[in-house]
Amino acid sequence: VSLEVELPPDLPAVLADDDRIGQVLLNLLGNALQYTPAGRAVRISARGAVAEVQIEIRDEGIGIPAEHLQHIFTRFYRIDPSRSRAGGGSGIGLTIAKHLVERQGGRIWAESLGAGQGSRFTFSLPVAP
Repeated sequence: VSLEVELPPDLPAVLADDDRIGQVLLNLLGNALQYTPAGRAVRISARGAVAEVQIEIRDEGIGIPAEHLQHIFTRFYRIDPSRSRAGGGSGIGLTIAKHLVERQGGRIWAESLGAGQGSRFTFSLPVAP
């Protein structure tokens, strides 16, 4: 899996705890890499928006069926409950990521066109004054 980074040089500074945002990125990138087949790509990008910076992790992986998107940040929620926790995670990583982003004044959301269509996770952080 290739990892591609697209970061414009003129992004504004954000209000964020480096360690906590590192945890968020580790979780989102880890999931994207885990669920993307060999030969495909994961991309991380950022863009300035009104009073915030949005960071996006986009993959070409297995995707998320529409009926699961509204629950994806719920604690212990797993799309495929038959998968073992050892191989499929505990179901708390996205919940923790959401909590960490929101505690810093940001927001987080997920998008997918469905199974086999990849996923996009985006979070925002407020621009520093």
